[in-house]
Amino acid sequence: MFVKASVKKGFGVVNQSLVIVAVLSLFGFVWNLINIYFTPRLQNPSIKVSAIMIAASLVFISLSIFLQAGTLGYVRDTLKQGHADLAAFISVGTRYYFRLLLVGIIITLTVMIFVLLGALFVALLKTVGIVIAVVIGLVAIYVILLMFFAPYAVVIGDEKPIASIKKSIGLVKKNLLGVLGISGILLLIGFVIGLLIGVIFGLLNVAAPGTVSQAITALLSSILNAYLGIFVTASFMNFYLEITNTPGV
Repeated sequence: MFVKASVKKGFGVVNQSLVIVAVLSLFGFVWNLINIYFTPRLQNPSIKVSAIMIAASLVFISLSIFLQAGTLGYVRDTLKQGHADLAAFISVGTRYYFRLLLVGIIITLTVMIFVLLGALFVALLKTVGIVIAVVIGLVAIYVILLMFFAPYAVVIGDEKPIASIKKSIGLVKKNLLGVLGISGILLLIGFVIGLLIGVIFGLLNVAAPGTVSQAITALLSSILNAYLGIFVTASFMNFYLEITNTPGV
């Protein structure tokens, strides 16, 4: 019941959040343009080009965390109050920046541990190691899924990083089928939209090959990613609010 209602709610929220869609689209577009410019130069990069790309990547990651936090806060207020504004976006982005950063670091380190374990078994045991690595990969997916709601717990429940991960693990375990159900629906929607957009991009590249086509593709993909990003966030957040019985949904 919560799954279908949450997906429907997600569409409603994203259509109320076009200002944030525009902000995220602009951010993504600028990053895409940077990649278009530097990609040919990275085939045989100089020290200067490498340093610029590393610096740009660090800035991108830092801003992404702020935008993620702000988006979560904006969507939270829209779901609970029926509206939100840019002040809430900036306020939440600032308040929860370091908590979400720490959550991201913990999840990244967890992924790295599983990757290193899988690589180690493959290197030491060859064929048998590949089988073990596949099992480790499946376990890793499950563990990461358990931590999925941690950012939501930070912004909605004002949880600290470790507490948010613990809460996420408990919630996902109790509502695993629902989490898998809403994930499947959202993946299917994303796949269908991505397929259609891919055809459009392909035709665009044929009609106007070169830098202009790349720039238009970068703009359209930025808008699409921003729209889908808020849609997915709103759908999962509504589901989170429902399973935690949070007032104001």
